Amino acid sequence: MTKTEARAQAKALRKNLDLHAIGAAMTQQLFALPAWRQAGTVFALFAMRDEPDTTAILQQALVSGKRLCVPRCLPGNDGRMELVEITSLTTAAGADGILEPCGGRTIAALEPGALALIPCLAVTNAGVRLGRGAGYYDRFLTRFGQTGPKLLLCPEALVFPALPTDEWDVPFTPR
Repeated sequence: MTKTEARAQAKALRKNLDLHAIGAAMTQQLFALPAWRQAGTVFALFAMRDEPDTTAILQQALVSGKRLCVPRCLPGNDGRMELVEITSLTTAAGADGILEPCGGRTIAALEPGALALIPCLAVTNAGVRLGRGAGYYDRFLTRFGQTGPKLLLCPEALVFPALPTDEWDVPFTPR
């Protein structure tokens, strides 16, 4: 299977999922993890319509006094993002309709030990992540040298037995 075929299969499967309910279940599982409780900084995202809902995660990070950082796409088509620390959940549509923070403070790097919550279309039990194909998160994780826990936000229905991979794909620790 090619990455294009795997993406098409994952997108088709997503159409039959209740991503709000899945996001709520993931949120409860996340809040029970030591990685969440110990994190002073959380890197997360404003979910797209076809991703598990992250609203409760973002709200809880702010309410509990965690430093909350989200990505913002940089102009151009080179798949780069900047890291933005936010104190509110006010958003606007950015590149390709992706929700991005209004305001916030651009920062150079995540602190050591920060928890990073990363989206994907699909994943394998071995930790191979399939993204949307533009390389945003692979570049981002390489650029910012994430050293803390990296967790994928992926419904169980999208855990595949195998996925194609390239040398630039950032590996994840299997669950």
